Amino acid sequence: MKIIQTFWAGGKKNLLEESFGWYTPMHHIQGWVLSSNLLRKLYEEVELYTDNAGYDLLIEKLKLPYTKVHVVLDKLNKYDSNLWALPKIFTYSLQDEPFIHIDGDVFIWGKFDEKLINSEFITQNIEAATEYYKNIWNELESNLSYFPQEIIQDRKKNTEIKAYNAGIFGGNNTTFIKKYAKKAFDFVDKNLLYLDKINITNFNIFFEQYLFYCLTKD
Repeated sequence: MKIIQTFWAGGKKNLLEESFGWYTPMHHIQGWVLSSNLLRKLYEEVELYTDNAGYDLLIEKLKLPYTKVHVVLDKLNKYDSNLWALPKIFTYSLQDEPFIHIDGDVFIWGKFDEKLINSEFITQNIEAATEYYKNIWNELESNLSYFPQEIIQDRKKNTEIKAYNAGIFGGNNTTFIKKYAKKAFDFVDKNLLYLDKINITNFNIFFEQYLFYCLTKD
């Protein structure tokens, strides 16, 4: 099972001064150091997908112990940097063999068990709807012009909104995951003209986590 991580600078230049949602930039850097080193302690091969700025920070400056680095994410710099789930999904789309993707804020203390390794799909955990999710959905429904059919069908059933947390994501069915990645990019690309009407950060939850839930449910 291939172990991979993704880092996208999103066009940011001085990464030593960017917190990327962490408490401070130093916490962000320490998180990557810990996450990557724990993975390498457990697995002989861990690959990184990043852009040129990420390569400079994680490889040139921090010397993190990845066994292979793919500098392929600069092509995503045309997107708003708040669309932080897109580079992860792009990384998923590049995989032709079973994989597990680990976010940089996930810390693994033991190897994944065989049952998980052999699964068709892997996610961190299921998330049940909260008022937070419902409020996000209401904003998206009021302002976006396109929704994947699987999401439309799920909402017509008026079921509780559920999603799969993608802190840990992957599986053996890479064909299905590639189809999911294409649908996720379509969801974003077909709404680019409307992103200024919504909270873009919240949109990530729906085109990444909720969409995957609806697809696998369907």
